[in-house]
Amino acid sequence: MATRILYLLASSICFSFSLSATPFLNQLQNATPARRVLLLLNQFDTSAVITKNRAYAFRLLDEVNELASKSDDNLLARYSRYLKDTYAKNTPLSNAQKAGLFLAVGERATDDDDPQIAAVCQHFAGQYYFLGEDYGKAFEHLLAANKAFREIGYQHIPEISRYLYELAFNYYYFKEYDKAISLLQEAAHYLPFNPNLAIQNYNTLGLAYNFLNYTKTGNARSALAERSFLKARQVAITYGDSLWVGIVSTNLANEYGYQKKWADALRLYHAGYKLVRQFGQMRELPDEATMLIGNVFYQLGQLDSCRYYLEQTTLFRHQKRTRQFATNLQDEHETLIYYDLARHYYKAVGKLPLAYRYLDSLTVLKERINKRYNSERLSLVNKRLMIQQHQAEVAAIDVEKKVQRRLFWLVAVGLTLLGGLFLRLYFLSQLRRRQERVIEAEKEKSLRLEKQLVEEELGRAKADLAGFMDNLSQKDALIDTITAQLAGRTLTEPAIPNAHPTAETRQNLVNSSLLTNDDWDEFRRRFERVHPGFFWQLKTQFSDLSPAEERLMALSKLRIDSRQMSRMLGISPESIRKTRYRLRKKLGLQGDSPLLNLLSEPQDILNIPD
Repeated sequence: MATRILYLLASSICFSFSLSATPFLNQLQNATPARRVLLLLNQFDTSAVITKNRAYAFRLLDEVNELASKSDDNLLARYSRYLKDTYAKNTPLSNAQKAGLFLAVGERATDDDDPQIAAVCQHFAGQYYFLGEDYGKAFEHLLAANKAFREIGYQHIPEISRYLYELAFNYYYFKEYDKAISLLQEAAHYLPFNPNLAIQNYNTLGLAYNFLNYTKTGNARSALAERSFLKARQVAITYGDSLWVGIVSTNLANEYGYQKKWADALRLYHAGYKLVRQFGQMRELPDEATMLIGNVFYQLGQLDSCRYYLEQTTLFRHQKRTRQFATNLQDEHETLIYYDLARHYYKAVGKLPLAYRYLDSLTVLKERINKRYNSERLSLVNKRLMIQQHQAEVAAIDVEKKVQRRLFWLVAVGLTLLGGLFLRLYFLSQLRRRQERVIEAEKEKSLRLEKQLVEEELGRAKADLAGFMDNLSQKDALIDTITAQLAGRTLTEPAIPNAHPTAETRQNLVNSSLLTNDDWDEFRRRFERVHPGFFWQLKTQFSDLSPAEERLMALSKLRIDSRQMSRMLGISPESIRKTRYRLRKKLGLQGDSPLLNLLSEPQDILNIPD
């Protein structure tokens, strides 16, 4: 009885396998050799049954081998063996272990005189090293694989578009957009690996052109970005992927917004909004689309429509929080746009307190993003240096191997010829000079990088200080606006005692200090980044300066006029003039002095226009 049950169970398993595998095998049988490879690789990438059931996967590969044997398809047989040899990648191995697995299979392929499978294995070893953040080894293997693909001929590798795209995306990650664009353009010439990758290839190409355009301005790159997004949208429509149509439509609309083509941008934003809302389901909410539509309406001066989509954005953002969508840096960037749009809208409709609140939120978020950006930029530089160091080590090993081979032959020749000794010395001296040149080149590269980092840090510090001062100026302007409104109310309201303390409020605003003690500490920190050692030198040369006089000197260094100083410090312009007069006498500013060289041009500091 037990034997009968086992027989029935085995029969049902085989019957189930036959039902599921037969359609796929029929599809393979009717396809061209190149198409068979693509179908097989996609099946093993996307089928959950295959990745989780080793016995099922191997039975299917046996069927594929049988088909390859009957049709004399050597390429299909080689890829079938490759998939069986690397199946362990679906088990819980580390990325480094998976890379080692592919390298071992690649070595066997090399021994079997199969350079194509060897190159494929080396590519995936590089990808797993990349996932493990071992970027030096990753690019070593990825570039070696790409070199092998070129030698074989891209046209002879059915899935080459996938390998080119993945290498391009790795360059895109490191912001090397020129290299990414070159590889993506090359990938577009070959048969797409699958529909999703075909869409992503053109979409990523458009994004790379976009980022390259922002860093190196040029209308030609903007046109190329537009053309790439249009192609990606066309491909998505052809494959019937509505969600991707919506995503690419939004990217294309962003490009039109950059070009100030508001009507085209609005049309595509609407299309993307509808598609993402209809097909995004639980993966994505269209809050970015509503926000961008609102921004276009603001640019067109249609404030009612802008308000509607701003409210829709607020609603979707609330749903994201309540439905616990994953948050990321993209959400933070969208929040930045949201605050900026809300600030401009409420300022346009005259709701200045709300505009001021969003301005403060925008400033805080910008500072947080800038800190993260600086940290990520430093991390990216370190990763690039790690790649360069690894490549230098690999090159050094190659040089060492070449030197060892040369020395071997030199020693062999030296046993019979006395001249071998002189040849050996010659090659050693050449090697030493080459190494010295390499060391000097590396030193120069390090110095250039260090100088570039210092210049970038100074630029960021200046921009940071300018942003802080600009924020104070905006607060100053806002206080002036509110003061003027209060003054208007004072003139128009009836004189009822103690009814509306408008005049008192207005006077409090006039006498308010923009630069509080906390703000001064923040200002001083930013000021010292741009002018390091300024306050230390003041204290060293003029130890009797009061804190108020130090503040006056710092603001004078920035060429702030008396009116702005009085508003920032919360004192009258007349007090500023008196303090400046006393400071001239205290410092004895007659002729040249080290202080004048420290601050600015002679006599500039204490002669700022009133």
